[in-house]
Amino acid sequence: MNHNALDLSIVVPCYNEEHSLRELYERLSAVLQSIAREYELIFIDDGSTDYSLDILQDLHQNDSRVKIIHFRKNFGKAQALSQGFKHSRGKTIVTIDADLQDFPEEIPNLLAWMEEGFDLVSGWKRRREDPFGKRIASRIFNFFTSWFTGVKIHDFNCGLKAYRREVTEEMDLYGELYRFIPALALWKGFRAGEVVVKHGPRRYGKSKYGIERLIRGFFDLLTVIMLTKYTQKPLHFFGSMGILLSFMGFCIDAYLAIVWFSGAYIGNRPLLMLGTLLIILGIQFVFFGLLGELIVFSSKKDNDHIVKDKYGIE
Repeated sequence: MNHNALDLSIVVPCYNEEHSLRELYERLSAVLQSIAREYELIFIDDGSTDYSLDILQDLHQNDSRVKIIHFRKNFGKAQALSQGFKHSRGKTIVTIDADLQDFPEEIPNLLAWMEEGFDLVSGWKRRREDPFGKRIASRIFNFFTSWFTGVKIHDFNCGLKAYRREVTEEMDLYGELYRFIPALALWKGFRAGEVVVKHGPRRYGKSKYGIERLIRGFFDLLTVIMLTKYTQKPLHFFGSMGILLSFMGFCIDAYLAIVWFSGAYIGNRPLLMLGTLLIILGIQFVFFGLLGELIVFSSKKDNDHIVKDKYGIE
């Protein structure tokens, strides 16, 4: 496949977005035709159970620039983006969600920033048109992600992003790691920027994410911290944890030793067991959990089995 055959690829993950797809296509087409670049639209139907696939097939029949990747079932946004990146042919790749909350009209703005030398440009929804609870949760998530990763990005969650092809070729996404692409890209030496974009309220359907997304996001944040800071020096991480836990256990046991020398019986004290097991259980739990994440990330797997059909994709 000649990856340089086109100037621009638009990758659109979608799951049960039947009401928004036609309008999204029309707005994308109008914007892309106005900037006079060769382009393709790659829609990844992530196992939709509504009429999304039928609408996409109709769009494909009328416009050969529309490509479709249809998953057998819902595998999640990370897999959708991975397949979109894999099958895209553009020198520059733009991702946008299908719910119309992100404005296709902002794409030229992102591309203009790409001309400034950035490898990745992320949208920043400074004024989000979402419920209050979702806005607060997003701010908390973005604050801690920026703090722990050291990446000065305000909006990791924004689905509107532009990438140079080299960036997408370096991304190995699973779980919720797509939300940390800027951090992963900077870790690999790419230059990332951020631009304020418009954001609209959800007009159709409902959000696909609930409280479980925050829980998954916390564990994936630990994964990103491990991958970006300790892949080459895991002893720095595990050693720090070991010293901390060992110190806590030592303090507990030292206190009990003082109590024992004063003549008190400590054989039935729960603290004795806690002090003894703190280092063993704590460090093993963290060690094996994060080691498992490293193994998953390092394993190169071919995920073509999740694709049921392709339309216009070679």
